[in-house]
Amino acid sequence: MSCTIIAVVNNKGGVGKTTATVNLAHALTRRHQRVLAVDMDSQCNTTSILLGNDASRHTLYEVLTEEDIPISKCIYPTEYEHLSCLPNTNDTSALEPPLLQNLPASFSIIRNRIRTYVQNHYDLVLLDCPPNMGFFVVSALYAADFVIVPIKAGSLFSVEGLMRAIDLIDGIRQNGNPDLRFLRLLINGVDRRTSSGKVSIGQIQENFPADQVFESMIPINAAFESAEVAKKTVIRYDPTSPGAKAYRALAQELLDICGFED
Repeated sequence: MSCTIIAVVNNKGGVGKTTATVNLAHALTRRHQRVLAVDMDSQCNTTSILLGNDASRHTLYEVLTEEDIPISKCIYPTEYEHLSCLPNTNDTSALEPPLLQNLPASFSIIRNRIRTYVQNHYDLVLLDCPPNMGFFVVSALYAADFVIVPIKAGSLFSVEGLMRAIDLIDGIRQNGNPDLRFLRLLINGVDRRTSSGKVSIGQIQENFPADQVFESMIPINAAFESAEVAKKTVIRYDPTSPGAKAYRALAQELLDICGFED
């Protein structure tokens, strides 16, 4: 089947977008998928984890500003087999004001630059988005087929961010990308030992149908922080940890939902 592009979106920070992107991407490669992670966030956390720091690389900045550079020159292999990364740089944040002067055409730049190439080279693309609903998030939604919205268990503000994200997805489907679909909520930071965690999970399950919430939930696990400090995925850092097991299960669930054959 053709490449599936998935944006990872929530306007609230600290809900696990980057953690979800890098770990799900690695887990998907373990299911025999060719995966590209695109860092849409000028904080560059996905870039740092997957590629480290290298100021000489072409990045999303060049994708947005230099049409003569082939997209292939902006994509780099990672240490993980079958996982590549299109990195970002802090300088990309300065592009937002001039790009906003040419709307709505600017929203389609990333879509126009990457879709043909990724359709021929990857099975899945994950777009790690910044924690807002600004230009780069909207650009990702113009480029994507599906959206995953991570939400942190026990966080009221995370739920509010979720509703804003879903409203934005609906608006872009109606006005810019008719193929865009909300895929699932991903519940992060699950601690079933606490009453707040149980209550928040129950509220989500009561308010959203089962086909809008991943069955796989990501537990609280110290291995995530340790892995990020080591600039590794949790699957590489501690493959037997609860977090690694959860992302392996999530990868298989996503492939089943999207109709991929393992």
